[in-house]
Parts: sequence; structure tokens; C-alpha cells
Amino acid sequence: MCGRYALDCTGGQLERRFTEMGLDFTNERGDTYSNQPSYNVAPTSASPVYTHHKVLRDMKWGLIPYWVSDVSKSQPYKTFNARCENISSSKMWTAPCKRKRCVVPVSGYFEWQTKGKRKIPYYLTRRDSELMFLAGMYDYVQSENLYTFTIITAPAPSNLVWLHTRMPVVLNRGSKEWATWLDTSKTDWDESELQKVLEAQCNEDELEWWQVSSDVGKVSNNGKYLITPAKSSMRDFFKKENKSSSTLVHEERKPHVKEEEEEPQLKPNKSKFEVKLEEAEEKEKPIIREEGDQLEKGLNEQIIKKKDSQSVDMVKQVEENGDGQQNHKRKIRKAGIQDMLRNAPRKRVRR
Repeated sequence: MCGRYALDCTGGQLERRFTEMGLDFTNERGDTYSNQPSYNVAPTSASPVYTHHKVLRDMKWGLIPYWVSDVSKSQPYKTFNARCENISSSKMWTAPCKRKRCVVPVSGYFEWQTKGKRKIPYYLTRRDSELMFLAGMYDYVQSENLYTFTIITAPAPSNLVWLHTRMPVVLNRGSKEWATWLDTSKTDWDESELQKVLEAQCNEDELEWWQVSSDVGKVSNNGKYLITPAKSSMRDFFKKENKSSSTLVHEERKPHVKEEEEEPQLKPNKSKFEVKLEEAEEKEKPIIREEGDQLEKGLNEQIIKKKDSQSVDMVKQVEENGDGQQNHKRKIRKAGIQDMLRNAPRKRVRR
């Protein structure tokens, strides 16, 4: 389907671009210089259309057939697209297909990719920033002086089916399909001929696309930001690039070190916990500053003090390391009790 598109030029700019492209046209848009760019054209909106009679005219999007007696009861939001498979047989499309064909100039169009419950909008446009022309049909209700149009869709080609199963038919200016569709003398079609002219194509050398803001889903939103890459998609892109670059730099700067040199090997009978415990004990050895008789006294006092505090600290450390070190807790507690008994004053027993 095609339910939204953008036209990034004013009325005067559109006419100049038509002239630069060498298109022969009669301008029946009226005061086009007051027309501003629109980045969120939706069904029932008025937009310029180029007919096969070489007329450039504003029409409302959502075809209302000429034979409708009460326009107020029509449902143009149901006829903004026409399936190419049905236009030669459906009462709605037969007359316009024969005598009222057109192309719709756009800067690009929007399509939503469905992922689970999410719908992700993408913007598709030409790489050279030129206008795209979508195949369409129009009709005219004389009693209301009302022109309306529809955009033709076809099954999406294999390289775009990931986005949606259908896409609008893009006609390249100057192509055989362009000339056939806009040939005023052409009034009769057979099914095979229509399918050939209205085949959806996605030439990746000509078209490009990117994810855009979900704001485009609301008709009242407008602005050029709707056709710029979404912040999330750009952020993910640069994040991926930076990650790849930093990985390469890291690999280039990483020294070639033998595996056994990167991490010292532990002794066979000692766990990492035991090695760290020994290192802690080494740091906590008493500092000797006294001499003579004071040396032995000071040393004994330091040993007792350090061992008592060390026992408490080691118990706390082991408790913080989890339940896996229960054996070490018992050993440390036992050592602390033995030290306390060894250094406790002893009473002599008289016999």
C-alpha cells in the first residue's frame, strides 16, 4: 500500500522543476506560490497531479467515481490505492483506467514494516533527489467540481518484500512504461499489457530508504524532520561503527603475550583465596623499631595485637566471599582461639 508521501517543494518550485525536466504541461493549479512543501501528505489531502492530457492540477487523494450522486456518503479513505490486478475488471477502476490516467509527483513515500505488534516507518526516495512519479488514476464529479485521484500499487519485488508485500508503481520519466501509461490514444487494455506496464520495480541504483520518526503516523504532524533518518536508527548505526572501530584498534594494540605470562600460575595445592590470604598476611607483618630488651616485648605485643585484628579481619573477609569458604573460617577461628589461650596468664597450682 501507499498511504503517505512527501512533496518537498513549493508550488513555484514544482513548476520550475517540471520545466527543467522538459515536461509539457498546462498549469491549472491557480495561485501555486502560496503552496508550501508537505512532508506528510495523507488521504483526503489536496496535492498536485499530472494527467495524461498534460495538465498539472490539484486533486484530493482518494478517488470518488464520477457516477456518485452524494459525495458526502463516499469513502475516499478506502480508495486512495488501487490494486493493479483489479483495475481492468472492477467497476470502480475501469473508466479511469481507460480515460483518466495520471502520475503523482512526490519527493518520496512512506511505508511501514510490521515486526510483531510494532510498525516501523521507512522513507523511500530517489538517490539523485529528483522527483518520483507514481502511477495513478483520477476522476471528476461534475456536480461538485471535484477532482480526486488514487495511486496504483503492485506486488513488491523480491528486494523490497521485507518492508511490505506491496509498493506503489514508480514510472521513470522517459521510459516505455511512462509513454504507454500517459498515451492519450490508449483506451483499451488487456490484462497482460497492464501487468507489464504497471509492474513494481525497485532499482537499488536509483532508490534508497531509511527508517524515520514514528511521528509520521499522525496526520497533524508535518515538517522536514519526518523525512530525515530517525535518531534511533542513526544512533544504532554509529554505535555499530564505533564498536567495530574500537575492536579493531584494540586488536591492533594488544601485545603478543604468551598465555602463561598473562596470568601467573597458581601453586598446585593452593586456591586463589589461599594465595590472596598469604599476600594479606605478608603485608600485615609487624614493624620492628625497638632494640634490646624492648625488642622482644614490643614484638610480642605487636604479634598479639596484629594476630587478634587479623583474625577478625580475615573472618570478615571470608564471610564476604560467600559460603564457599567455610573451611577457612573454621581454621581462622581455631587459630584465634589458640593464640588467645597461648597468651593468657597462667596460674600456678600449689600441691
